[in-house]
Amino acid sequence: LGFKKGKLPLDVFASMGAFYYNNRGNKVREEWKNKGVFVNWWETEVFMIQIPWGIRDIWALRLLELVEAWAGVEVEQTVIYGLRQYETGARLLTHVDRQNTHAVSLIVNIAQGNLTEPWPVEVHDHAGRLHEVLMQPGDIVYYESAKCLHGRNRPMMGENAYYVNLFTHYRPRADADGWHSKPNPEGVPEPVLDVKGECRLVPAGIAETSQTHQVGLVQAVQCDDERLGNTLSPAFFTATSGDDLISWWKRTAPPGAVGYDPSNKDDPNTRDEL
Repeated sequence: LGFKKGKLPLDVFASMGAFYYNNRGNKVREEWKNKGVFVNWWETEVFMIQIPWGIRDIWALRLLELVEAWAGVEVEQTVIYGLRQYETGARLLTHVDRQNTHAVSLIVNIAQGNLTEPWPVEVHDHAGRLHEVLMQPGDIVYYESAKCLHGRNRPMMGENAYYVNLFTHYRPRADADGWHSKPNPEGVPEPVLDVKGECRLVPAGIAETSQTHQVGLVQAVQCDDERLGNTLSPAFFTATSGDDLISWWKRTAPPGAVGYDPSNKDDPNTRDEL
């Protein structure tokens, strides 16, 4: 699929969590001038909590072991940054990362709070199908960030909500800059492009809405092809063009935002089955 959810080793999570707890008051506004628009910094603040080099190096070594185990090849770290703290209203527009340095990447959730709705990381698999991965503190998501579209188009909801992540990026040590032009190493699973059977919505329990406090049915996706896992988006959205991504951005926009269109009835991807 191009991504996988996992867990931090407990000792690493304890170190990261303690560092955040002791330094959460030292956040500074992240400067976004000339850095792009994939984070809506003009609508909501984004903050950084700087990590001392000694602690950063210890974490980097432990995370490298996890990524190599997932990737199946030796990798070198190209970037590590954070802690980045997103707050109420934050959205991350769908994008891919730098090709020469971001072959595989890691999202680490260290802390979150005051969210009234889930804030899933959205990852498109190799066939463009949208998956929405829910994370809790201590969870990690491995993903091929230069290949797989990813973002968080749904705005973070909740008064004084916050979400704190660490990000690391890697490339194969043997291939360096040319990794993207070479075939996958032996043993790497083939991309899940064509699937068997269908996917459908199934009841998954009940929950209370944050605004009206009404109880409603929660639905999940069940697929005949188990290779798709349990993260396929209930929207059954597939991106095949830039227009599709704009459509998704409009569908997930908060009420009153430019382009807000929750129904988007003209979207060919709005359907009940995949």
